[in-house]
Amino acid sequence: MNVTRAFILGATVAMLAGCAATERPDVERVATAFADGDPTARCSLLAPATVAALEREGPCVAAVRASPPGGQVLETSVWGDEAQVRLSGDTLFLTRTGAGWKVVAAGCTPNGDLPYVCRLEGP
Repeated sequence: MNVTRAFILGATVAMLAGCAATERPDVERVATAFADGDPTARCSLLAPATVAALEREGPCVAAVRASPPGGQVLETSVWGDEAQVRLSGDTLFLTRTGAGWKVVAAGCTPNGDLPYVCRLEGP
């Protein structure tokens, strides 16, 4: 019984690792487009909940304009429908939606053992 569970767990981990590898180019394309885009283009790459949260304070374009430039991709991690992209000047968190990969948080900096602190984020 334990061998079967170990095999299933191993197969699942291998499958998810394979999926992550196939998703990485799409995630990096969105991250690069967000990093290089003008404020209007950047807003179009945000997840709907993130746009809604930002627009409670003011226009999305104004909030995005205050976010640091991203720079080049240094590291990408994908876990199922969630991803993190470390850029030379920013860290982004993305989620897969029905419309493809969208940025849920940007302008993120590490906070020790606590969650990242992000300038742009949804609920």
